[in-house]
This record gives sequence, structure tokens and C-alpha cells, in this order.
Amino acid sequence: MKIARRTQRSPSATDFGHLQGVWRSLGYGKVLLIEEDQYTFFEETSISCLPLFSGSLDELSERYDTLTVSPGGQAFSAHRATGVTRIGFRRLKTLPATIADTRGRKPQDPEYNFEVFWHTFAEQYALFDLKGVDWHQAYRDFRPRITPDCHPEVLYATVVAMLHLLRDGHVHLHSPWGQYNSAPLPAIYKRLDDELEAADTTEDIASYLGGLRAWLREVIHDDYLGGRVHQGGNHLVEWGRLSDDTGYLNIRAMAGQSGRIGYPADDLAAVHALMQQVMAEVGGLPNLVVDIRGNGGGYDGVALRFASYLMDRKRLAFTKSARQGNGYTGRQAIHVAPASTGTYRGNLFVLTSELTASAAEIFVLALLQHPRVTLIGEPTQGILSDTLERHLTNGWELTLSNEIYRAFDGEIYEDAGIPPHIRLRFLGRRGREAGRDPMLDHVLRQDRHGGLAGRKL
Repeated sequence: MKIARRTQRSPSATDFGHLQGVWRSLGYGKVLLIEEDQYTFFEETSISCLPLFSGSLDELSERYDTLTVSPGGQAFSAHRATGVTRIGFRRLKTLPATIADTRGRKPQDPEYNFEVFWHTFAEQYALFDLKGVDWHQAYRDFRPRITPDCHPEVLYATVVAMLHLLRDGHVHLHSPWGQYNSAPLPAIYKRLDDELEAADTTEDIASYLGGLRAWLREVIHDDYLGGRVHQGGNHLVEWGRLSDDTGYLNIRAMAGQSGRIGYPADDLAAVHALMQQVMAEVGGLPNLVVDIRGNGGGYDGVALRFASYLMDRKRLAFTKSARQGNGYTGRQAIHVAPASTGTYRGNLFVLTSELTASAAEIFVLALLQHPRVTLIGEPTQGILSDTLERHLTNGWELTLSNEIYRAFDGEIYEDAGIPPHIRLRFLGRRGREAGRDPMLDHVLRQDRHGGLAGRKL
């Protein structure tokens, strides 16, 4: 798509008003109708076009922070304010005919809902080859279960059975009949389940794991940081000194630092302010441990903002492309540059685990080219794609992975996770019995022996 006319910061309602008409996104399965004083987004498949939400052009302008229009006005691209993705749109002559078909259907029709569900994944899901799933065969296997008068519970059970094939932590289903996440359980759950079974206790794994994580946090605070712990970002960021030469930074999430969920711009501002405090406290030390072992993700933009305070120079963080038809959109290159207020210049030691997921993995991707980084721990969870939200006509909500993320060297870590340089088990029994954190001990031993040095992946 040729882009030439102008790039704007904070496009106004007037800017979008000049783009009245019908637009189809490149990838992402969206149709956008821009009228004189309002807009409407639709979710599209080859058999459906479901109106999703409407609003004023002022509200539309708040969804994006840049707008670029082609010379002939037949295409534009816009950068989402809530992430790092720039989405392209091309002009259509009219709204798709499938809108009328969707409107003519009964919203609860189980057969139509099944068809929209299947087509949504067939046309938008990006990882079938990686997962080894034949979605057309799944259709042949499961479609006979759905009849014109089947109960919603049957539809729910059928959809769940198909989603289970994907084993993807970014695939969710929300319905009145239940909530389902397709993610396979990390190996740590099997380890802890064996421990609970041997102990003959009724405690569930989630509470057991939560207790162990709380225990480790207390050990780090008391034994490693000597009780001198600084906190910020709505208690989601902690830092201090492990020794005279080694600092510690724990980033517990990639969202919520502002104290408001769902406001990424506020989170970015909060991270900007608190990371300057972190740099003032530990930024001058030769070594810094960054702990994201329990970080389950959040916003890519927040992850990259954290990474900008650790970068040595501007580097390619990753590329991403979205499912489009039978292929993918062009690869969008995402770079990270050092923060303008100053960055960390010493050795980095990033601690990861199987619980390090989503935007926390994007943080790791951004640092892979850093010449002085060492990853310690376990492979990350391997769910890097953004989640694309979709809906069925009956009101059920779905999320799916519709993008391919590639590291700076083209490597894809979806499903497998990003491997560490030095593999150590998170919350292993031996470390717990000794009351120690083996990953921090490893770093501190190298610190004492003068052997700290970063490594490339």
C-alpha cells in the first residue's frame, strides 16, 4: 500500500471526517464505516459482517495516535493508541452484502453461530501450521454435532472441543455456559500437582503456587534485599540492591502501573516516571537483575517502554505480520530506542519462567540483541501474538492469535517460548528446601568471582 500524503500526531475528528466512506482493514477482519459525525466498526468473515460498536469521530480519533493517508485517498493507515500495531485500510465502494445476511439471521441460531465461529478461525487464526491442526478436518469431525434445534450447551461443548486442539494461551471463549482458555498447563503445574498428591492434601494447585510465589517474594525482600525495597507503579514494580555491584528490578506486570486497568497511555506515563527513579537508585551499578518470572503480560507498548530504559542503542525488537486471506500482511518492523532521559549501561540478567507470558515475552524479544544480556531460568510460555477479539451473533466472545511475531533474526518463539542461556528451575524443590533463590544465587556467585558478563542468544 503506497502511503505518501501526511503523517499526523493525535488525528482529530475533522481528519477522520475527510475519510467518509467504507473501509476494510488489511488483516484483522474489520470493516469501518465513517459517516459525517460517527463511525461503526464491523467484524467480518466471508459469511458474516457483525456490527461491533459505534461512536463519535472524536472517539475514533482517540483510538489512534497517528494517521497517514495515501495521495488518492483510497487507503490510509493508523497506529493504534493501545499498542504498537499500525493497521492499514482500503476503501470499499459499499458495505459488504453479508451485513444484510447477518441481520436476517436469528442471533441464537446454533448452526449460523457455529459457521461464524469456524470461519472466524479459518480466516484469522495465524498458527494452524505451527500447532499442527487441520481446521477443515475439525469442521468435518464436529459439524455433525450441531443441529438447528441443538441446545446452547451442545454448541458450547463443541466449540470448546475444537479450541482444545489449538492449545493456545491467547485463545479464550466467554459465554453464559462457561469460560474456556485453550492454554496447556505449564510443566510447573504438573510438578506441584505431584507434590500435593504426595502430601495427601486437598489444597488446589493455584493456591499452592500462589503461596510459593508469595514465599519467594518475601525471601527476596528480606534475605536478598535486606528489607530495603522500593516500590512504584501501583506496587507492580520493585527494586533494590542485591550487593554493592548488583541491582534488582522486579516487573510484575506490563499493565496497571497507573492504577487504572485499560488505560495504556496512563501506564506508559507512569512507567516513564518510575523508571527514572529506578535508574537513579540502581542505574549506575555494573549489574542489574530484571525479574519477570511471574509477569503474565499486559500491553506491548508498556513492555517496550520498560525495555527502552535498558537499551544500549536503537535496535530491531521484532517484526509482526497479521493473517490476511490465505497469507499474511507485510512484516511490520518494531524498533526500540534508548529512553531520552538515560538508560542502563551495565550487564543485564533477565530471569524468566514458564509463567513469563505475552507482553512480558515481548520485553525479552526487545532485549535479545543487547550485547550484555543473559537470560536465566526457564523458556517463556510462548504466547506472543496479540489477541484479536471476536464475537458470535449470540453474544459469545472469543479471542485468538492472529499474528506472527519474529525475533530480530527471524526466529519464531510462539508455542516453544524463548529459551534461556542458563537453565534453572523456577520454584524448584531444592531451592525451596534451602530457603534460597537459585537464580539470584547464580548471579551473585558470578558477582563475587568477578565473572559477570552478558551473552548474546
